Amino acid sequence: MTDAAVTSLDLSLASQVQRVARLQGLSEAALRRHAVRAATERDEDALWELMEAHITLRGLSGVTTSRHTLRAYRRGLHDLLALWAGENLLRPSRDAGALYVQRLLAGERAALLAEEPAASHRGRKAKDGPLSAATVALKVAAARALYSALAWAGATEADPFRDVRIGRAASHAAEQAGTRHYTEFELIELQAATRDQQERVLLLLGSHAGLRVSEMVALKWTDLDLGAFELTVRGGKGNKTATVELTPKLAAALLTYRRAMEASGAPREHVLELRTQFGVFNRLEKLCRRAEVTFKGVHALRHSAGTRLYRQTGDLGLVQDHLRHATLDMARHYAKSDRRRLKSNLKDWE
Repeated sequence: MTDAAVTSLDLSLASQVQRVARLQGLSEAALRRHAVRAATERDEDALWELMEAHITLRGLSGVTTSRHTLRAYRRGLHDLLALWAGENLLRPSRDAGALYVQRLLAGERAALLAEEPAASHRGRKAKDGPLSAATVALKVAAARALYSALAWAGATEADPFRDVRIGRAASHAAEQAGTRHYTEFELIELQAATRDQQERVLLLLGSHAGLRVSEMVALKWTDLDLGAFELTVRGGKGNKTATVELTPKLAAALLTYRRAMEASGAPREHVLELRTQFGVFNRLEKLCRRAEVTFKGVHALRHSAGTRLYRQTGDLGLVQDHLRHATLDMARHYAKSDRRRLKSNLKDWE
């Protein structure tokens, strides 16, 4: 490939593999010039192309890296550029990375919030106030990915986020907040307040099957085997495919929902009529308001499934299998959030 400059427009019109191949095919000198120009001009599109190429070529998941991860890293790049307006990307000032983290933890994001439109294309606005340690960790991961990409391109040896620490380990209270869930009583109230079969199915996909919101939106009727009480999650977290066991209540709700769709004469490919994650978020928020239940987010439905299963069985392996966690440690949050089991085992000590 020649050393001709690669424009953001050229790259945006290509597929991911084509974009990566074009950058990978540049000579070392041309790639370095391209990266230096992108960093000097703070060209967000060109910087993202570099990050995407490095993630694809050198990342653990390569081209199978989930869209969710790529979106989060792209957003992290955008936030860094907005909040680092005075920094030289190739030669950042001393402790610039550490200060960036402290600003996020303190909620000092005025420059970012000021540029936000009334609503993004996904329907959500950036939240004001301090960010959680988990969210900050994701922003830092994106920043590290940027500097790994710039180093790969030979543009800089700077690594301002290498030794950055997010903060102290989470306390027990923070761990509980991280696994907040709807109680069984709240779920009963929510089911009673549903107004249509879609709301009922949405509620059960999260609180019984433990599906993530992206998995709910992507679920198709062909992914269901109601006779075997199973559904298949395709392209879940980590781009994995897995089988999920259905409760009889969820299977019955899905069957009723499918029959209603067939009777309407308007068949559709996907299970939910809601086609965006924000649509699911918004519908559950309205349902919570109607049921007079505190809205805790869509992901809290998944935590409800894990918490209930652990309380019922005491088996973290079953929780791991049902929620499709990669490691047992990820399932341990549900053990930590259940203090009742500990109290019951200690009450008879002499």
